[in-house]
Amino acid sequence: MRNSTKVLIGILIILIITLVVYVTYIFTQEKTVIEDKPEEKNVINEVEEQNVVNEIDTNVVEENTTTNTESTESSESSETSVEPTQNYVGKEEQESSEQSGTENPEQTAIDFAKEKWGETSNSYNFVVENVEGNIYHIAVISNAITIAYMDVDLETGEVTEN
Repeated sequence: MRNSTKVLIGILIILIITLVVYVTYIFTQEKTVIEDKPEEKNVINEVEEQNVVNEIDTNVVEENTTTNTESTESSESSETSVEPTQNYVGKEEQESSEQSGTENPEQTAIDFAKEKWGETSNSYNFVVENVEGNIYHIAVISNAITIAYMDVDLETGEVTEN
């Protein structure tokens, strides 16, 4: 073998080793970033839980609607009415709202953001990401991806989309 061939092979080996080290570094950095941000995991878990709750609510509404239709058809003289459930409220949230006697301010801010978002707000998840005084920064999430941010001022009821 000539010296020039040996040099080229040496350079190629060094480049391959450098590439392997770089790729390994990138993958370890991504893993570290994910582990350093547990709040993002929580947001994703909350979104998944909210999707499950929405599916359950949809099933309950469909069952209640079917029951209401069947009872109306079976006896037209009885005025049985089954109201569909709108939102699922957990025990902890019920207890905190009972203790305070008012609605949760975060939920109020989310409701304002949903009104501003429009008719399709049921297709998205709204999460309070940050609170600065009376201004709530709300993330609009679709398929575990934040697609918009909204600022809600609870004093004035003003909602601005970022």
